[in-house]
Amino acid sequence: MMNRKLLKIIIVPVLAIALIFGLAMLREHLQERDDELALHSDRKYAEPVPQDDERLAAYLEAHPEKEEVLIMACAGDLTNDGTEDLVVVYHSGSHGECESVVCVFSADGAFWETPATPAPQQHQKLRFFNMDKEGELELLVTGDKNGDVGYAIYRIIDGELINLFGEGMEDCC
Repeated sequence: MMNRKLLKIIIVPVLAIALIFGLAMLREHLQERDDELALHSDRKYAEPVPQDDERLAAYLEAHPEKEEVLIMACAGDLTNDGTEDLVVVYHSGSHGECESVVCVFSADGAFWETPATPAPQQHQKLRFFNMDKEGELELLVTGDKNGDVGYAIYRIIDGELINLFGEGMEDCC
């Protein structure tokens, strides 16, 4: 009787640790696989614009304080008006917080901005795609914070970046 109880006390924690370790390894494998698939498919993430990009220069001229905290800026035509817009991700606080903002450009180079929205703190990636095959593009924002991965899919609606759906963003922002 005592041996059975002792056996349960030892086996249950060992199995729990093995399960947690196995799930962590599976998560890492799936993340690596997703990253590799993104490199070799049409699901590629957006490339950052070069430092001399005119849109980025216009944004930084309007917000010189963001130059030191800039993480990335990527371009895509979110509004389906034939002019690429700029998504800017930057550090916004002393505790590693990040935000993103979309600068919507017109053909003459003028722009307006959406209100800032929280962004992942680490390994930020952006992707522009047309989820519903209708006019505007959607924006996928993904990243993590200390291993907590999250993503959100946004669309510009009435001048705001609206979160259509996502998962885990509250843990990684």
